[in-house]
Amino acid sequence: MTTAITMDLDLLDKVKGHENKIIFYTEQEQIDELTEEEIELLDNFDLIVDGSYNTIKIKIKDRNAVETFLRRDGLFISVIGNNNNVDLGLIGYNVNPLLNITELQIYIGGAADQFINPDIPRYASNCNVSIADGTVFCGTRIYLQDDNSTVTIGKDCMFSWGIDVWCTDVHTILDMDGNITNYGKSIEIQDHVWVGKDSKIGKNTKISKDSIIGWNSVVTKAFDQTNVIIAGNPAKIVKTDINWDARDIQNYKLYKGL
Repeated sequence: MTTAITMDLDLLDKVKGHENKIIFYTEQEQIDELTEEEIELLDNFDLIVDGSYNTIKIKIKDRNAVETFLRRDGLFISVIGNNNNVDLGLIGYNVNPLLNITELQIYIGGAADQFINPDIPRYASNCNVSIADGTVFCGTRIYLQDDNSTVTIGKDCMFSWGIDVWCTDVHTILDMDGNITNYGKSIEIQDHVWVGKDSKIGKNTKISKDSIIGWNSVVTKAFDQTNVIIAGNPAKIVKTDINWDARDIQNYKLYKGL
């Protein structure tokens, strides 16, 4: 049974709008309410919300993990728009300045463009970001700016650093009749995908399960085949019938008794 506690984000000074909420949930344990200390930590958490009816869901192991989550560095969430949802499973994220390993950043919508419309934020509405259990990030930006767009990342994925997952071009491309041609709709990364350093994943793409994206690759289309290595700019399948393990080779050999 899943149980949860809901916190009204509108009580925080840094949140603009109404009916915004954050939900901490576990698989089984009943959670009643946040403590005063946890509310204070949430007020200092790296979070921006400007809009209404937005929901952020955070899965935790148990009741004590709320404070641990709120004290931890490495996660930034910005939601500018309405009716958006962010759902984070039991995920990992690392920060190591010596290795240039940065945080996981999630952006829905954006601040005003100072050169074009300096007084109008770039609102995005009805967007969804979902990341499943066991996925680890070492430096990734996830960005949605087009209404009704979705980024879905499966379980047990591994993201290196310098990675951009952008379900938008930000700016507008038109045909000769003035029709918009470059809406961002979705990015789907299935279970157990390893994304190599400095890779870029663009809008309307798909990576199927048990696959690898090589260093510095630029993904611009959907790949339906599983168990492949995708590499290059633009990325293409360079090897088939593979799988991978997060352990280094020496520890994998010990694990397998080789």
